[in-house]
Parts: sequence; C-alpha cells; structure tokens
Amino acid sequence: MGILTVVEQVATTYKPSQNDNIFVVTAPTGVTSQNNVKILADVKDGSGNLLARLKAPIYYGTTNKAVFNISQILCDYVGTDWDFNDTESKDCQTQRFGYQVAFGYEYSTGTTSPIVPVSGDTTISSRSVFNAVLDPFEWLDYDQADYLMASGSTANFLTNNLNKRIHIDQKEWLYALHGSSIANLDVSFSPSGSTTVSAKSGTICRFPIGSNIPSGIPVGTKSYTITPKNSGGVAVGSPYTITIDDRCSKYESIDLFFVNRLGAVESFRFDMIHTKTHNVERKTYRKNPYSLNVNTYNYSKQGHTLSNYLNETRERLVLNSNFITEEEAEWLQELISSPKVWMYDGQIKGVTIVTNTYEEKQHVKDKVFNLTLEVEVSYYDVRR
Repeated sequence: MGILTVVEQVATTYKPSQNDNIFVVTAPTGVTSQNNVKILADVKDGSGNLLARLKAPIYYGTTNKAVFNISQILCDYVGTDWDFNDTESKDCQTQRFGYQVAFGYEYSTGTTSPIVPVSGDTTISSRSVFNAVLDPFEWLDYDQADYLMASGSTANFLTNNLNKRIHIDQKEWLYALHGSSIANLDVSFSPSGSTTVSAKSGTICRFPIGSNIPSGIPVGTKSYTITPKNSGGVAVGSPYTITIDDRCSKYESIDLFFVNRLGAVESFRFDMIHTKTHNVERKTYRKNPYSLNVNTYNYSKQGHTLSNYLNETRERLVLNSNFITEEEAEWLQELISSPKVWMYDGQIKGVTIVTNTYEEKQHVKDKVFNLTLEVEVSYYDVRR
C-alpha cells in the first residue's frame, strides 16, 4: 500500500523529556483509500520493548496526515539522580531514557470488515530524552548543541545560572550532557592551585564541585574555574566560574537543594533570620463523660468530654537570604517552581515550596533585595 512518511518536528538525538515530542505522519493513497483508517505509533524503549501503542485518525482538515505527541509517555521514564552524601562523579542513568518509535496503520477493506493492523512500516530510532523542560519560547529555539558537550563545543553545563556564588562550606554539583565526551573537569583555583575531577562514562554525569569536591577547596580561595575536557586535554564545553561568598552572618544557615529546569540539582543558601512555626490540625469527637464504677455512675472533673483523636503537626519555615544579584533573582525562579526541593539544616529533609508568587526584582527600582521563601517539611508529625 506504500510507505508512511514521517517528519520529526525536532529531529535530534537528545530532547528535553517534558517538552513536546511531535511527529507528523503522511499516509499514501493506498492506505487512506481504505476504510476505518488509523495511523499507529508504537513507542518502544531503546531495546525495542513496547511501552505504548497510540492510534490517531486522519488529522482534521487533511486527507492523509496524522499527528502524535509522545512526550507524556516518555517523561515518566526519567527521574532525578542525586545523593546529598556523594563526593564522587556519577553516571546519572535515571536522568535519560533511550527510545524508538515504529509507525504503522490499520484499516478494513469494508466498513464492517475486520480491522487489519500493519505495524513497523517506518521507524525512528536512536533517540533519547533527558530530564528537562525548557520554557515555551526557549523550546521553539531548541538547539542540541547548546547542551551536548563534545569536541569543539561551547555547550554549557545543565544550569541556567552560568556564574555561581557559593560559600566555601556549601555543597554543590554540576551536571553535563556529554555522551562520554568528558574525561575530567580541570579546576583552576584563584589565587593558586588546581585539581581535576574525573568523569564517569555515560550520557549525563554529575560532578561534585562545592565543599564536596574530592580534593577540597584550598584555604584562601576567592574563585575557581571549571573546564570540561576530553582525554586529550581539549575543552569540550564552556568553562564555569564559581565565586566564594565570604559574607558573614550571625544567623544559622539553611541550604535548599532543588531540581532546576534542566534536571540538575542545585543549591542556594539562606543565611539570614528564619522563623519556624508548627501548624496543628486536629480532629475531635465528643464522648460520654459518665463512667460506671461499681454502683456509681458519674463524671469526673478530670475527664475529657471532647477528645482529640488525631493531631497532625506541619512544620513551616520562612527563610531569608542575604542580598542577591539580578542574575540570581532570575535564576531563583526555578527554585520557586521546582517539583522537588530538599532542605539541609543539619539533616536532609524533603520540603515543598509554599510561596506561590515570585517577583523578579531589579536594582533599578528595588536597589538592594533578598529572597524570602516559605517552605513546609513534607512529612507530617501525627499523634493519636
């Protein structure tokens, strides 16, 4: 009946998992002239195992085309790879997923005749998604070369904060989409010193580059530059600069770790005053105040006519940071909208962001500003 023609809207090896992943399929006349025609899309993993079969009718307003968007299927197969205690590089296998799509069709020779499926007519293979979501405008201009590190590349690490400021005792990581192109990170400290951080072979690698960097940060370091290099010592991506934040505070610091838009985990420190509240939600029932004791039936002054049978405590904190820059204010929008956030206050805890509105401030009108954020510890303290 002829071969299906498939046009992949973004035809690259690596795509953000949560953005649209669209295919337009054109069926030849030999197919569309049949009855009860539907186009098939078999979404499979990289080994060819079937994940889902999609069916689409001929797209409204056309005579021979069907449209598939498979992003909702694939985003369920990627996750976040992060360990607060890691001090070595890690191959983040859970942050990417290889897949292929086999297109076919089904039809019947008559309006009530049995359906005849034809699968595997045309296949798109050797594709991967990685745990990321670009905003709608960035997605329209998506270029894999901006993210995939390789020889001659100027790709960045998987962060939108391209020059970070951290405290010398603050843990931090960098993630890179590199397909095994990185052999190590060359780290140059200022005013003096250097070290290397070995890479793990794989599609996405996570590197410890804060206080958890394998060789440690030399005392007196003001800043350091991190350059991804291949086995021949040639740069395969853009360097990344970290400045040591030496501002002092009399308050206890709290670090938040969050998944950014590109699937990497980043940190931000809140080292100004913070307040903690415990919100208690109670469920109450009313019981008979009387009790029978031999022949005496009466109530006691110490009795509880009203009793709480469930006491659920939720811990909330209002955190305040030191002064931040405009660039940090723009980047921190990713913290507000992050689906996964952890807090470190001596121990690591899962938290959710309570703050719903974020104003991206600018020095021209706000002069100096900080970030105030309300979070809630994810686990409730329940007493019965």
